Amino acid sequence: MLVKRGRPYDQEIGHALRLAAEHVMIEEGFSGLTVDGLVSEAGTTRPTFYRRYRNVAHLAFDVIVHRFGTGTDVDTGSLAEDLLQLQRDEVAMFSEPLLRNNLPGLLESVRTDSDIRDLYLEQFVKPRRGAVLRVVEAAIKRGEISGSGFDFGWVCDLLLSPILTRALLPISGALDDQLAHRTALLALDALKGTSST
Repeated sequence: MLVKRGRPYDQEIGHALRLAAEHVMIEEGFSGLTVDGLVSEAGTTRPTFYRRYRNVAHLAFDVIVHRFGTGTDVDTGSLAEDLLQLQRDEVAMFSEPLLRNNLPGLLESVRTDSDIRDLYLEQFVKPRRGAVLRVVEAAIKRGEISGSGFDFGWVCDLLLSPILTRALLPISGALDDQLAHRTALLALDALKGTSST
């Protein structure tokens, strides 16, 4: 018989820590996150924090995943409309202060912490690319595209890169519906083999 040892895992404490972190991330940004500040606001202790998270970056990533989930599954019956809906959802997500105001810190953590990088790829990037893949596969089944002659990774880059650039460097245009339309069309052209890339 398995005997559980130690204190039971309190989900309410995890929820309180995420709420505290989300508040700081919106009001102050990633650089405002400190363990002492978070445990004070959440009404818990440093040892309790470290039983759940290696550092504040891991908590920040957990906040993003809980808030934005794993992306959207769409099926409008049209490749063009599916791509547009995916892009509208991504534009909306990157426009949120919780994500947009913390992108530099989050991406630096992805660069410097291999554990966060793995979490980012598995829990954030992979599910969203999976949603794009399902849209593409559905379009192939409907006969809208041939299923060959395109680079799927490049298509995903075409969808994400302009949005990420505008979120990080807001100097060339807005995160708006026009951007969703233009990036969806870029990806559509690549999938149909009509782009110049």
